[in-house]
Amino acid sequence: MTSFYNGGTSQEIFNLIGQAAALEDIIDAITAWLGDKIPDALVSVMLYSEQEQTLNLIKEPAYFSREYIAALKDLKIGPNVGACGAAAYHRRLVVCEDLLNDPNWVAYKDLVKQNGLRACWSLPIAHGSGKLFGSFGTYYRSIKSPTPNEIDLLQYAASLIALTFELYEERKKRNQLKDKYQSFFSFHPDAIFEHNLDGNIVDANLATKFFNEVGVKSHIGTKIDHFIEPEHRPLALEAFEQAKHGLTGHLEVQAHNSAGQKYWLDLTFLPIKVNEEIVGIFSVARDITERYQNNEMLRLMKRSVDANPHGIILTSAENDQPIEYVNPAFEQITGYSLEELKGKNCRILQGPDTSAESVQQISEAIQNKSEIKIVLKNYRKDGHWFWNKLNLGPVFDENHKCTHFIAIQQDVSQHVAQQKLIAYQESHDHLTGFINNKLFEKVIQEKLHLAQTGSANLVLLYLDLDDFEPLNQSLGHDIGDKIFKLVGNRLSQNLQPEDVISRFSGDEFAILLTQMTDLKQVAVRAEEIIAGLSQPFHVDGYDIHLSASIGVADADPDIKCVKQFINAAKDAMRDANAEGGNTWHWYNFTKEPLPKVDYVQLRHELMVALHEQQFKLFYQPILDSETGKVKCLEALIRWQHPEKGFISPADFIPFAERTGQIVSIGEWVLRQACEEVKAWNMQHETQISVAINLSPLQFKRSGFLSDLQQLLAEIEFPHELLKLEVTESMLIASGDKSIEILKNVRALGIKVSVDDFGTGYSSLSYLRSLPIDEIKLDRSFVQHLPGNLRDEAIIEAMITLAHKLDLEVVAEGIENPEQAECLKSHHCDYLQGFYYAKPARLNQLELISS
Repeated sequence: MTSFYNGGTSQEIFNLIGQAAALEDIIDAITAWLGDKIPDALVSVMLYSEQEQTLNLIKEPAYFSREYIAALKDLKIGPNVGACGAAAYHRRLVVCEDLLNDPNWVAYKDLVKQNGLRACWSLPIAHGSGKLFGSFGTYYRSIKSPTPNEIDLLQYAASLIALTFELYEERKKRNQLKDKYQSFFSFHPDAIFEHNLDGNIVDANLATKFFNEVGVKSHIGTKIDHFIEPEHRPLALEAFEQAKHGLTGHLEVQAHNSAGQKYWLDLTFLPIKVNEEIVGIFSVARDITERYQNNEMLRLMKRSVDANPHGIILTSAENDQPIEYVNPAFEQITGYSLEELKGKNCRILQGPDTSAESVQQISEAIQNKSEIKIVLKNYRKDGHWFWNKLNLGPVFDENHKCTHFIAIQQDVSQHVAQQKLIAYQESHDHLTGFINNKLFEKVIQEKLHLAQTGSANLVLLYLDLDDFEPLNQSLGHDIGDKIFKLVGNRLSQNLQPEDVISRFSGDEFAILLTQMTDLKQVAVRAEEIIAGLSQPFHVDGYDIHLSASIGVADADPDIKCVKQFINAAKDAMRDANAEGGNTWHWYNFTKEPLPKVDYVQLRHELMVALHEQQFKLFYQPILDSETGKVKCLEALIRWQHPEKGFISPADFIPFAERTGQIVSIGEWVLRQACEEVKAWNMQHETQISVAINLSPLQFKRSGFLSDLQQLLAEIEFPHELLKLEVTESMLIASGDKSIEILKNVRALGIKVSVDDFGTGYSSLSYLRSLPIDEIKLDRSFVQHLPGNLRDEAIIEAMITLAHKLDLEVVAEGIENPEQAECLKSHHCDYLQGFYYAKPARLNQLELISS
């Protein structure tokens, strides 16, 4: 038996096995060897499938028919399945000496006959552990039983085949493992280097080509730290040494490629063990440049968010939008810490004055996942509110799902306050706090629209401080500004809650009366304003006396626009100013001047005015230039119409002269002035005279002297305190008759003054013969003093001439201290003008008492 095992042919089989020859070649060699040992044996080898529990021929023998080979395909093992199936099933030798009479072959009897097969011996091919590889069978064409030697041969051949299968399986597993490793190594997306223990690279995968932009072979022989930045090399070498001692080394380092470009690596060193001995090192390098840059960007972004001066808040989009993050600026603005806010809703910042509309807009933006920019009032932790300029927007993930909301808030309280201040300054006067003309016009526009449907009248008062500019220039703008403030205060005292006032420009104001159900009350309001402004203003040691001209216009149906309404009031104000100021005038919306509108109506209204005492006397003081004391008052008539307000004398005096009504009016003025001045003198124990202008009709009227004497006697007015003013033209027109009348007037002790001297047909010889006491220089000569040398020379000459004729001189129209000083320097006796006082009611002339 030993000779069977150690024969040359057997050695060749071992050589094939040792050389890992093909499985079929080794089996062919074994079957050939067995065929030599048992000459009449027909050998077959079947491979076992453990999963299917079937046998299949490894190689189809030529001595089997196709039908028989087909019958052996996927042969199920079993106790009665031929010889091979039974041997595999029982795991032992199965000998079938006579196939035609063997119960295991009943199913195959015809095929056996067809193939001329009579006997079959079969052994299982199995591993020592019991694993079944297949079956080994020998067929014979005659009935035959194996001898012990033949059984040994069969067992030996089966063991050789089992060894072959075992080695084949082991080699197959080894190759599979190698392939897996190689696949992992080659196709891993990270760069993998294999190093020897000296650190040299002995192998590299394909990823290293893209990783370092050079071929794989270019890495062989280099060290791992070859492409690591110098400052990171010590760390890499330390990790490499750890791997040499069986530890895994992991670190992040900066490297560079062949082009010198820098990038970041996630580097891991792994020991390579063979038979528990470390024979090399793997290094796995992953490019984390993008991740590192992203992390760096995140770090910078977080730093910028933390350092941002604006409050930043991040909330979840789920449920009640709980707060997840706030930056330090948010904490500083609100007073809440991140710990206090986490999990809470931003409603914590709302308070009693937070706009419900703004909150609703924010809620809608959150619901619609949309952006919103809004300014609303929020509250700090301490309860103080602030204006929050909020920018809120959704944050979407890669699937376009809203996951969060981010909001940026700014404390714009100061900005809002500045905007409000700017808006206030743009619409209000900085001195008085009144609205300016632009806003006032908008208010009028709104009120005009409402007045069309309401029952109340809309009335506009336009007020101008009479001759304020000379005063402003004289005292300085600082004092002027203080006066404006005081004027504003006094005007405010005369306002009703529904009234609207504006400082229109400079020294002009406008008042809108919005609830005037009785237009007669307008005159009362205007008088109250004039009276209030006539009281002296005490500013920086000065006692300032002011008066005002007021124009009145109501919302007449002819009013088409705001400008027309304002211009109507302005025109009325100019008429009031033309009357000498300190009065008011109601605008007439007719196209023609009043006297031309309705002759009969105006005559009637003048008669009514006399009967109902609509005429009022205003007085302007005349001062002694040396002492500064008031010596005389000039009486000036004003018509206070109950519906039209103050009507300018220029509008009714010429008409009254044409109709002759001037005589009655003049008589009323003479009587009223004497009565009022007498009462004043008695009350104040003074001896102030009164100057009254005479009209030509009144002067030439027969019975003038007797009427004058009778009036003075009735009133018991001192003759010496009466001065009658006549014009040059009136005297010249009357000739000698005028001289005779004047002589008689003077004989009564009454003084005579020539008004507007120098503007008529003056004659020196005629002047010499006139029985007069004084001349009154016209304002046209005064207004250009002291700068106009010609006017000054004329005035000096007239004053000198008058004094030579024993006449006193009065200068009217003085508006500033320079004019006054100039006239004083030329020895003018008396001074009169707005500089000292404007025409006012007698009880309003505070200058008299001083």
